[in-house]
Formats: sequence, structure tokens, C-alpha cells
Amino acid sequence: MHTNRKLFLLTLVIALLFATSVSASDQLNTILEQGKTAFVIVTAPGATGLSQVHDVVRQAVESVGNAETIEIDRSDSQNAELVTKYKLATTPVPLVLVFAPNGALGGGLAGSKATPDALITLVPSPKKAGALKALQDGQAVYVTASRVGMASKSEVAGGCAAACSKMMGKSVAVDVDMDDPAEKQFLAQLKINMQSTEPVTVVINAQGQVTGTFNGAVDVSQLVQAASKKVASRSCAPGSGCGTTCGPTPKKEGK
Repeated sequence: MHTNRKLFLLTLVIALLFATSVSASDQLNTILEQGKTAFVIVTAPGATGLSQVHDVVRQAVESVGNAETIEIDRSDSQNAELVTKYKLATTPVPLVLVFAPNGALGGGLAGSKATPDALITLVPSPKKAGALKALQDGQAVYVTASRVGMASKSEVAGGCAAACSKMMGKSVAVDVDMDDPAEKQFLAQLKINMQSTEPVTVVINAQGQVTGTFNGAVDVSQLVQAASKKVASRSCAPGSGCGTTCGPTPKKEGK
């Protein structure tokens, strides 16, 4: 009897040790691998208002569906990877970060400013998530908005594919259906002319700056030139990380 009790206690201790050894990065990856949206609450010793933030996030999670919440203490050395990657060492806490299932950071809000609706707005649509992930990986993006039946649709897609090939892994193409209600906000943010009778291609450079818009057939060299262009202004794709952001600084060529 005593032997069984000791064995049970030993097993419990091992389980607890294993549970506490799981880093925030591992927890986040597990949620994303399940195809879920992740709401990450960043805290630190002495942070106030956590109860209210948890309540706000809970409401957002319930509205979004297929989502989970994790809380990370940025002072815990196990969480150093996320703290460094997303520059969380000195940001005001509590802070809420929102990640799409593909790992793209949709944005972040200070706990004092977080509301359920504001957090829900940070959840990117599937196509926007694809564009954000590319930008956060240091790639330029060709976003083409079109409808079924547009005459030059396949030609434009081929041009973007050729441009990606010329850039040798430094750019990606994202095709968006103009009639997809889930992408309505994303297209509005990119200022796509929804009345266009031809595909519209928006070029975003690796720094998250919108550097070109093309209607209809595209010239491959012009696409590459636009994707490689850097501008001084803050004309940025929404949520791309240009300017002040909770996200990682985009990679720069040669670094």
C-alpha cells in the first residue's frame, strides 16, 4: 500500500515538473499546430488589471471560436525566446498579442485599451495572415485581388509567379477573391478598387511598405522593381510591422 502511494506521488511530481517545463513558445506552437487562433497575455511581476484583461480576452475567444489563450511571464527565462523575438522586454504590461493559425502576428494591444471588439479586429483573415507571415519572415508580397471570369486573371497570376521566381524566395504571391466576405476588410485596408473589371495587384516590399499598384496585366520586371523598392514615407500595409509594432523587425537583405 505504501509502495503504491510512493509511486503515485513520484509520478505526480514528475508530471508537475514536466508541466512547468513547457515554455510559452511550446504552448503557442501547440495551439497553432491545432489550427487555432492564439491570444497571448504578456505579464510581469507587479502587473495590474490582469483579471479584467482575462475577462476581455475570454469574451474575444468565445466570439472568434477555435481559439485559445495562454499567459506568459516575460521575466521567466523559459520565455526568453518569445520575449526577444517580439521585443516584449520593455513594453507596458499586461499586453495582449493575437496570432493567426499560420503563426502570423495579427497585432497587439495594451491591456488597458483592450476590448473584445478591438481584439477580434486584430484576428487577420486567412489571406491577410498569409501576407503578414511573409512580411514577418522578411519577404515582399504581391497581393492580387480578382474575381472569377476576369479575362487577365491567369496572365496576372503567371506574372506574379514569374516575379517570385526572379526574386528567388524573397517574395510570395497572395491571391484574394474580391467576393470573399472574409477578406473584405483586408481589401479595404489595401484600398483595392472593388469596381475594377481587371485584377488589381498591390506590391508590398519586405519593409511592409506599399510600393506599387497595378491594374490588369502586369510586367514582371516592374513587379520585381516595385518589390525591391524602399521608400522614405510610412505608406505601409496594415499590420505589416512598418513603424511602431509589437511584431519582430522585418529581416533586411544581407543580414
